[in-house]
Amino acid sequence: MLKKLSLFTLAMLFIPIIAWLNRWQWLLDTNLQYPNLDRGLLIWTEAGSTPYAFITCVLFMLWIMWLTRHRYSWLLVGFICASSILGTQIIKEGAKLAFKEPRPFVTQMFNTDSEQFYALSKIEQKNEVMEFATEDTMPIVSHQADELGYSFPSGHTIFAVSWLLLFSGFLLGQSGQAVFFSQIFAVFWAGLILISRLRLGMHYPIDLFVSTLIAWVFNLVMFIYVVPYLETRSLFKKRG
Repeated sequence: MLKKLSLFTLAMLFIPIIAWLNRWQWLLDTNLQYPNLDRGLLIWTEAGSTPYAFITCVLFMLWIMWLTRHRYSWLLVGFICASSILGTQIIKEGAKLAFKEPRPFVTQMFNTDSEQFYALSKIEQKNEVMEFATEDTMPIVSHQADELGYSFPSGHTIFAVSWLLLFSGFLLGQSGQAVFFSQIFAVFWAGLILISRLRLGMHYPIDLFVSTLIAWVFNLVMFIYVVPYLETRSLFKKRG
């Protein structure tokens, strides 16, 4: 279990590592010049944004339940999935309040005035961000104006990597085309979520790196300790 979850985690860590090696950074002058690419990533990133993240959770949970129907009870799968997503998001919220790091687009748009920007009301913040919108960049800037929270850590990254590790953890030891396709899809889906957060100016590479590790540690605990324990309890045992 440790080896497999770590392997999938490493695949996600390559994204911020590559960004670091290339010295990539979100710049206002250059990163709003490819609206078609950004619109595609915007649609993809919405899978981890409220309210669409709830739909993603329901679909992925049902998907895992179906794939593991002969091995785990639906109640155990549902409990672990819900615990993983809710638990990691609680950690994320606490960390954001503790570190209060401005998002890349805020830093670029308002330079040294980012602290003053966060002192404004949400409506005032949104109006300030929308001043940077053009006809081509309106969807992307609108997304930025709707996500005005702090940067570190990345909730979308924790969300995406957690689902990737839930797929890999529950499908450990299983084979077949459906299992293979599901794992490949989960890697592709999660990877694009991470890339979208960089591309849309929502996070720095360090945000993605640490967030991926948070999801890894949390889900390791779930699969190494919690799942084996729950399998011994009558409420969560597989029937039939």
